Amino acid sequence: MADMKIYALEVGMIRTNCYLILNEESHEMIIVDPGDDADLICEKIRQLDGRPAAIFLTHGHYDHILGVNDLRAVYPEIEVFIGEKDEAMLKDDSLNCDCYGTRITVEPDHLVSEGTLIELAGFRCTVMHTPGHTAGSVCYYYEAQGVLFAGDTLFFRSYGRTDLPTGNSRDMVMSLTRLLTELPDDVTVLCGHDRSTTIGYEKKIKGFQ
Repeated sequence: MADMKIYALEVGMIRTNCYLILNEESHEMIIVDPGDDADLICEKIRQLDGRPAAIFLTHGHYDHILGVNDLRAVYPEIEVFIGEKDEAMLKDDSLNCDCYGTRITVEPDHLVSEGTLIELAGFRCTVMHTPGHTAGSVCYYYEAQGVLFAGDTLFFRSYGRTDLPTGNSRDMVMSLTRLLTELPDDVTVLCGHDRSTTIGYEKKIKGFQ
């Protein structure tokens, strides 16, 4: 099995974590949540000699999608994946919570849902539907590598806000409970903002052990 390398970039005005998943053998790459600063992302891709195949969006808020169209202009072969219940958020700039006057809509290529298996760049992930922050929030779980791309569902010692369009606090509690009880303790959680964490650590902090 090829080695996976993950690179993190802080992008945009509210410092969203954009992740680059690189297959070290083929140099195929997946981009997770390119929230802005497409030039910076492209420069890192060039440094790594990456060949982007896809963009995975954990949800449809502006600070996770602002770089998508600019990246598509450079890499037209890129395909965009998002949770099916956040499709409307991509297509309606009144829903994606733009706070800075930058209007954006994105046309997705693939709508994913609970249990969707994605095999790209030599790796397989499973989609976990984790509503709460938005109705269509998803996490991408790479079981073989022990990595979860959690977006704004689970943060280090915290979790995403639920007072924005389609957010729901009850759904958030259910999603957090599921992540913290179903996944192994040693899974690394790569969050949409701030530092990474682990399932085991968040279990302790949030009282699940």
